[in-house]
Amino acid sequence: MQIRLFVAILTLLLWEIAAHGEKPIVIKDSEAIKYVGKEVEVRGRVVSVTTSPLGTTFINFGGEYPNQKFAGYIAAGSGIATDQRLTMIQGKIISITGTIRFRDGKPEIEIVSADQIKVLDSQTER
Repeated sequence: MQIRLFVAILTLLLWEIAAHGEKPIVIKDSEAIKYVGKEVEVRGRVVSVTTSPLGTTFINFGGEYPNQKFAGYIAAGSGIATDQRLTMIQGKIISITGTIRFRDGKPEIEIVSADQIKVLDSQTER
């Protein structure tokens, strides 16, 4: 009985490690619309970082709002919405990791953790 329990727990642990060990695929910001519903790492150059009148922050790629090809957004009131590093990413190549959603005809990822954003060297853009 104890051996079966041990095997079951070990199996669950190995499955959990395997599930978290997979890295999301890396795509260009211009490809984001093809990956709605998928967890990906989107890479591209930040065109602008803006905050709406309601306090939501948008990181726009491929054009200024409303012509962006992709955006990362940080909900108003989020602890990372006031992170000063956001003011330094305009013009830089970054990646945003998360699940792409479709809103108002545009692909976007909600950013809930600073870990989802990485500043990349210009040599790493695909």
